[in-house]
Amino acid sequence: MSHPRSLVDEIAKAVGWNREFRPELDWSTVERGLGTPLPSDYKELLSRFPEGLFRDSVRVDNPAQSEDTWATFRRNLDELLEILGDEDLEYLEDVDYHLFPEPGGLLPWGTDVQGGTFCWITDSASPDEWRIAYHNQGTNEWREHPGPMTKVILEVLANTGDDNILHWNLNDTPVDFRTDYTA
Repeated sequence: MSHPRSLVDEIAKAVGWNREFRPELDWSTVERGLGTPLPSDYKELLSRFPEGLFRDSVRVDNPAQSEDTWATFRRNLDELLEILGDEDLEYLEDVDYHLFPEPGGLLPWGTDVQGGTFCWITDSASPDEWRIAYHNQGTNEWREHPGPMTKVILEVLANTGDDNILHWNLNDTPVDFRTDYTA
């Protein structure tokens, strides 16, 4: 696996990100609140970027950004886990996934702009080995990626056509990062 810092450097270069950002919360607070350690690439990315949208496609919220974003993150995470687990909605029907905090359960880390969800598959004691599961809301399909999550984002930023986990043609979509965060 590539070093987390090098992948985050590649993402920052691809989107031209050179702004200063420092999360208000430390990661141990977030991990304690979630009841699990988190992948180092995720923490590295969100220690450098506030919450925002990559290439008008992938949204990542930052639980360490502030007390307010942590509270919103927890509320949204609980709601998303409830929705994914709703048997009437059948998100997990015909797939061998279950939800966090069950061992090996899906733990959401991001969304796409069409209602899709990116999750870690928490099936390893080492969070840096967690694979990625992506649910495409439009097709109701799950796809997997070996990870890490920064590699998924980098592929969305760097690849042309629909050669990405989303299977969206992004040729006409600017390679950028947008955020409402102001220091």
